[in-house]
Amino acid sequence: FLHVWKHRMAAAFIAVKNSRASRPSGTAAAKGLGRAESVVRQRNFWAEIERENKIAKTMRKYDKEGNHKLDKNELGVMLQDLAGGEQPTEDELSFVLHVADTSDNKIDGYVGKNELEAAIQVWNNYLANKKFIEDKFAKFDTNGSGMLDQSELKALLTDLNEGNPPKDHEVEAVMQDADGIAGKKTGGVNKMELMEAISLWYSHVEDKKKFCRCM
Repeated sequence: FLHVWKHRMAAAFIAVKNSRASRPSGTAAAKGLGRAESVVRQRNFWAEIERENKIAKTMRKYDKEGNHKLDKNELGVMLQDLAGGEQPTEDELSFVLHVADTSDNKIDGYVGKNELEAAIQVWNNYLANKKFIEDKFAKFDTNGSGMLDQSELKALLTDLNEGNPPKDHEVEAVMQDADGIAGKKTGGVNKMELMEAISLWYSHVEDKKKFCRCM
């Protein structure tokens, strides 16, 4: 028994010794952290360079007039390529142009280099959700006006909210923020604005859940 006990103690001593030897000192740990931060900075630097190169390359490809920005027709060609050859509708094109053009608070009717990434992101997001948007719009545009009025929007939000109707002021807030996102206010939510309305609603629901958890 004594022999076994000594063997176990020796093993434990060696393990502790090895652990201490492998543990970095404060200086070594600081150096290691510094190297890690340097690697992250370099990785982020080259990622940003690559991103800017892609934007510049895309701009050169579609900027046929060579004025370093895309007009509506040039933007349409880019969106068509991103959609696999399907030409965007006039509403879709106007929506992407307006959202991208206002992304840097410099509205000129064009998509500049600093707005190009926003245009691509908005369009890709729309394409990914297009069928869902079209199905919901067709279901709740009950009067066939081409836009959802407040009662139709409330019915849609009720559907998204598992049958629980939102309060009128919540519907009004969503309507107020979504109406006009495609370029001008019309008093309703059209198909392109519906994506924004749904995003606003889900964001509102998440905020309510967080508030309830904090209470």
